[in-house]
Amino acid sequence: MLMAQQSVDMAKLQDEAVSRIEQYIRINTTNPPGDEEQTVKYFAQILTAEGIPFETASSAPGRGNIWARLKGGSKPALVLLSHMDVVPADPKYWSVDPFSATVRDGYIWGRGALDTKTLGIVELEAFLALHRAKLPLDRDVIFMATADEEAGAAFGAGWVVEHHPEAF
Repeated sequence: MLMAQQSVDMAKLQDEAVSRIEQYIRINTTNPPGDEEQTVKYFAQILTAEGIPFETASSAPGRGNIWARLKGGSKPALVLLSHMDVVPADPKYWSVDPFSATVRDGYIWGRGALDTKTLGIVELEAFLALHRAKLPLDRDVIFMATADEEAGAAFGAGWVVEHHPEAF
């Protein structure tokens, strides 16, 4: 049975995205050590509020991974993948606190704004828009945020592939 399509409030998605990017940048996931578990909790709160089931798995203490799936048809799944860790940011080289998510000249400044915290939120908002619209999908759509990309992905995407292949 196909679900009816519902309209999605794009202005709401945009406002949510800006707020969520700011909140996400403020979570210090500098790798090492990563400590992506904080972000897993952040994403879990959002997915829970939306009524979307999700899975989490920790590859080591503090090294969390999270994924959720919107069911669709039989075509190969589309994975919206981002990583939650960032490279170190020495504040002496920054004109703002790298974890403040300062808005300046119409831009959000902070570690991860370009790689890949903003991408993660854009993917999350697209995922939420599909969920809210109740669109019939011709494939599963998976939102996935992983640990440890900045240091080789042994605790992130590579670990998820090895230990939770069902996620894909």
